[in-house]
Amino acid sequence: MSYFILNLLLAMAWMLLNGQYGSLDFTVGFVVGYFTLSLCQPFGLKTGYFKKFRAFLALVIYFCYEMIVSVTRVVWDVITPTHLSQPDIVYVPLDAETDLEITLLANMVSLTPGSLSLDVTPDKKYLVLHVMFAPDHERVKQDVKQGLEARILEVTRG
Repeated sequence: MSYFILNLLLAMAWMLLNGQYGSLDFTVGFVVGYFTLSLCQPFGLKTGYFKKFRAFLALVIYFCYEMIVSVTRVVWDVITPTHLSQPDIVYVPLDAETDLEITLLANMVSLTPGSLSLDVTPDKKYLVLHVMFAPDHERVKQDVKQGLEARILEVTRG
């Protein structure tokens, strides 16, 4: 049985024991189950579940941070009389290979204000982005590759 399913079962057991069935109770049960599983490592199996789960949390936190920074930057550009935006099209080389990885990256980039995924080249080597603030193409490429793409690959590949 995978650790994720076991963790879900522990979260449901937590809700049953407490007699409360809200999303907060499930979350608390999931966290308690996660720490319980990480402490005892049942069945003596070593798995990448704990590493992937931490990578997933790091991805979510990083994405929220990027979202806040992007929103602030776009709002500032809109409300001030001088516009700082320098929009341009940027081709970002991809290390992501699977359709899932590329789709996650394209969608997460599109969800952050000030950037939009336009296309993926037919050979899946480049992600084409429209970026609102692109004075330096290399900087934009580096931010995407070392930011979202690296964290997505850490989650999907371990």
